[in-house]
Amino acid sequence: MKLIDIHQQNGAIMGERNGVNVPLRYFDAVAEHQALRKNILLVDYSHFGIASVSGDSAWALLNQVVAGDVSSIRDEQAMYSLILDQHGMIVSDLYIACDDERFLLISEWMSGEALCQLLRDQLAGNEEEFDEIEAIEPLTPEWGVLHLEGPYAWELLAELYGMDVIGLPFQEHMHVDELILLRSGKHGEFSYKLMGPRDELADVWQQLLEAGEKFDLRTGGLDYQRLARLENPCWEPGLFNDYSRCPIELQMQWTVRYDKDRFTGQEAIGGRVEQGVAQRAVGMTLAGRSEPMPQRGDKVLLNGECIGEVIVCDYSADLDACLGRLMLHNAWAWADIDGYQVQCGDALVAVNTAAVPFARNYSFLINPSEHSYVDSTRPRDLLQQFEWQRIKEEQEAAEKAAQDQAEQA
Repeated sequence: MKLIDIHQQNGAIMGERNGVNVPLRYFDAVAEHQALRKNILLVDYSHFGIASVSGDSAWALLNQVVAGDVSSIRDEQAMYSLILDQHGMIVSDLYIACDDERFLLISEWMSGEALCQLLRDQLAGNEEEFDEIEAIEPLTPEWGVLHLEGPYAWELLAELYGMDVIGLPFQEHMHVDELILLRSGKHGEFSYKLMGPRDELADVWQQLLEAGEKFDLRTGGLDYQRLARLENPCWEPGLFNDYSRCPIELQMQWTVRYDKDRFTGQEAIGGRVEQGVAQRAVGMTLAGRSEPMPQRGDKVLLNGECIGEVIVCDYSADLDACLGRLMLHNAWAWADIDGYQVQCGDALVAVNTAAVPFARNYSFLINPSEHSYVDSTRPRDLLQQFEWQRIKEEQEAAEKAAQDQAEQA
């Protein structure tokens, strides 16, 4: 049975992302978000495009296409980077994985063929410089991606694929059966991508459902990302492109290695660093559920003067706060300022600027070597571990007091 048949038979609401038909929602998006934050969420991420480039010149070619430094990763390591255009503006973000004698390009917003075309365009006319390229080929749509995310995703995968999963560092990958398991994600929880032929992933989906039942695993669709990315913001073209595609303005300059020999958009973005930018994105918080709530395009005011606009704003029940992003004039784009107001129709709503991410991710309370969701002899998290330790210390103190009293009697 194919993955799409499994989704349709189980009532998933389907939709198109990056030219691929994938689930948008299985249940309620809020319930799926809760599984992400508390348990495990399983999502079909086959909208990701994947391409492969191999040969001794592969890294050098790729290094001119992306803004990060590909020479910094070794076999089984990965990195997050950006593809820029000649004007230094973001085309897409992507992961790059060094897989033995090839590099994999993995993008949420570009197809495998589109990624290959970028490489071919860079290679055209430069064949002598990159004379040891063996192959540039798309792996999707034949390949797909399953995404497991949540505080106990590691425990489920370790049960299926062995204890090496627990020791897999962030932005590294390993081969499991005929698949590639990459630890990477954008929402702050333990997060893994299983990549490989779609037919095999259909079988794996069923295995994960079976094994995941005791972990209270939920299946989900891409709609859960709206709230997840409100709490843990990341680059989304539909959200930011109307305001900016500049990495500096979007506070993503950390993805760019300015001192590389050369890469597409280097001169343009280097000039922007020297000249400075006119605006920057910054986080925004508002306690509770605001009525009215700031909306996209609402003006941000300081002493009655417009200093920017609201990019996005919505309510997070987990944090009991309205969260969002603002695009502000550069002079005012700082975190921890409480003097701004948003013009919401006829009302003025006071907001605080903030650094992102906003979420207090539960995964930070989980240590795979000490905690477990299913093993009742181990605490589930750091809080329960502290509670068990407190109870143990109180019991030991009571026993000692009783023993001392008995000895004195």
